[in-house]
Amino acid sequence: MSEEEQTPESVKKLRTSSRAERFKQAFSKGQILGTVERAIGIWYPGPNDVPDDTNPELQAVFAAYVEKRLGGAYSCAVRDVREPGTPNLIILANSTQRRYDAVTCYRSQMFIGEDGEPYLPWTTQETYDKLLNFAEEEEADIYVVIGLHGFADAPKFLFCVPLKDAAIDLKKSVLSAHEIKEDGVFFQ
Repeated sequence: MSEEEQTPESVKKLRTSSRAERFKQAFSKGQILGTVERAIGIWYPGPNDVPDDTNPELQAVFAAYVEKRLGGAYSCAVRDVREPGTPNLIILANSTQRRYDAVTCYRSQMFIGEDGEPYLPWTTQETYDKLLNFAEEEEADIYVVIGLHGFADAPKFLFCVPLKDAAIDLKKSVLSAHEIKEDGVFFQ
């Protein structure tokens, strides 16, 4: 007699419901998308390929992660249709009603510069100039929220860099100064 045949029906139901419940919880938390895509390798570039970090779906997943990570202290609105050079998240601090604009950006890797220091290219000069113009015209506090390594829905590192400090190629030393720890404050 196999182990399955020896297992009482109540235990079989418990195993099934437990598995179903775990799936339901993962699906409701939005974790299933990342799990499935990681399993089939969509988010991984080939070893000789440049990662497609500009993929809009990937960036949307990261923006959703940022919204969730901000929690109840902030209210967020996503600019679904936007011009290049405008922030994609409008964030309002619920306690102070202070508005922040954020450009969310997920990157899978850093590069080594000629000076030997790692850097992160997060935008182009044209887009950066447009962001600076937007900040000036709108008198907006713009932050660049960057997820690095890991996955777009669970980056290994998270940074929140004021636009004024966010050079096109962000050096590791600058990023380190603006790292957000697990329960850290985003905007300072």
